[in-house]
Amino acid sequence: MSTRSFFALIIMLLVVVSCKPKKSQNLEEMARLATHPEAVLVKTIRLQPSTFYHELISNGKTSSSQKAVVPFKVSGIIRELYVQNGQRINAGNLLAVIDDFQYLNALKTAKLGLEKARLAFKDDLMSNYYVSDSAGLSKDKIRMSRTRSGLDDAQSVLEMAEYNYNNTRIFAPISGIASDVSASRLNPTSEYKNLCTILSDENMDVEFPVIESEYGFITTGMPVAIVPFITDSISIAGKVLRINPLVDENGMIKVVAEFSNSGKIIDGMNVKVIIRKPVPNRLVVPREALVIRQGKDVIFVKQDSLAIWKYVTVEFGNSTSVSIKEGLEPGDQVIVSGNVNLAHETVVKEQ
Repeated sequence: MSTRSFFALIIMLLVVVSCKPKKSQNLEEMARLATHPEAVLVKTIRLQPSTFYHELISNGKTSSSQKAVVPFKVSGIIRELYVQNGQRINAGNLLAVIDDFQYLNALKTAKLGLEKARLAFKDDLMSNYYVSDSAGLSKDKIRMSRTRSGLDDAQSVLEMAEYNYNNTRIFAPISGIASDVSASRLNPTSEYKNLCTILSDENMDVEFPVIESEYGFITTGMPVAIVPFITDSISIAGKVLRINPLVDENGMIKVVAEFSNSGKIIDGMNVKVIIRKPVPNRLVVPREALVIRQGKDVIFVKQDSLAIWKYVTVEFGNSTSVSIKEGLEPGDQVIVSGNVNLAHETVVKEQ
């Protein structure tokens, strides 16, 4: 045997010897893993009796509980305008000024006319009843003198002149947010239907329909949650204000709820209304805890380090939770996360 062949044989023997322990080691590791499977990470809750909430969900539209249409009570050129859409204003704020020349002139004329009528009234008393005042006269005589002198007419003219002049300055009747402002400065009021509408958004209403079979479910004062369609991260608490005891042609009943606005809701916004009716002393678990196995409702319960599969009977359900009638007991450690691929007696570990 040559020297080169001898060394080649030695190298082959070393390779064979070194591979045998490694193979043996791999087999031992596989056996170890099969005997001690890796635990599945789960989350659990300790089950205790609590209140379950029946849910009724409907779509509604919001409206301000108080709104005021601000009209132009007199016509003329809009000299000043102090309001715009979306502006928050307080009751008594000056909103607009209408040119008052003709109304101020009419007011002065009406005051002069009243003074003349008063003098005429005194002259009538003296000429007809020989007295300087009406203190001792009957009501009929006083009425006749006032009519002949034109005193009543003059007072009516003055009241109208004062009314017109006072309404050349338009003030906010309530606090809120201005809307529907279309008027422009230096334009005639006849071009516009109204100056604006003020919406009080501090307290608002939401009207929503329910089907007639749900009429017995709802009562006034029942709590509701209002969730805007634009974002489901906002939920505003409210309560049922009134129920219209009339079924319309579509089999629906109108319900109105009230709520305090957080500044996120505006008039006419479309929202989701969730009505919750409490049922006390129930075993309630998150809906995520419930899984289907062999066509039946199953909930896994952690006992020591094992997931134990339990068939359950669901009593009630809503969008977030279920009430369990049979199959669980108070104190059970219910698995609520990581349960999708679990089997009976799977090794689990609290996450």
